[in-house]
Amino acid sequence: MVRQLSKVPWFRHLPNQLTLARIVAVPILLMIYPIQISVTNVICAFIFAAAGITDILDGYLARKYDQETQMGALLDPVADKMLAGACLLLLASSKAMPVLMCGILLCRDIAVSGMRLIAAESGHTIKVSSVGKLKTIFQDVGIFSLMIGSDYFNIPFYLVGIISIWIAMAVSLFSGYQYFSEFLNISEKKREY
Repeated sequence: MVRQLSKVPWFRHLPNQLTLARIVAVPILLMIYPIQISVTNVICAFIFAAAGITDILDGYLARKYDQETQMGALLDPVADKMLAGACLLLLASSKAMPVLMCGILLCRDIAVSGMRLIAAESGHTIKVSSVGKLKTIFQDVGIFSLMIGSDYFNIPFYLVGIISIWIAMAVSLFSGYQYFSEFLNISEKKREY
């Protein structure tokens, strides 16, 4: 049944549509979160969580049903950076997290994306490491929790969020070092030829 669905036009484009949904979520979050009412914060947290689920789902569907496209490969990391970057800026502007942490996380992501682009131009690929994926998990938990920001159902969301963001920052710096080392190795090999 699902194999037959993979031949249906809308299903073939579903991974890219899920990626575009993440991009559409960004302006919605930018408009709603600054209102800073408890209910809007929770709504924003769940919009962010739903967008995060589309990130997992679009990659899974594209790989499983052989729907990977060049557009998807280009759009997916852009959508991820737009979503995370916008949310980090919202949290820093609302003083839910320190501006320094936001700056470090954003600068690291820009640097890693730049290294990947330079490596790709010379025909090399810097793949996402397991440490990089771990950073994303902690960062996403941190963003979700800090967006809620208050205690609900005896869960201290702010505390969970700030601890997760600190861990994400530490893991981010370590994974950034790993990516930089790999980038230098690629650059050295390129010079040897």
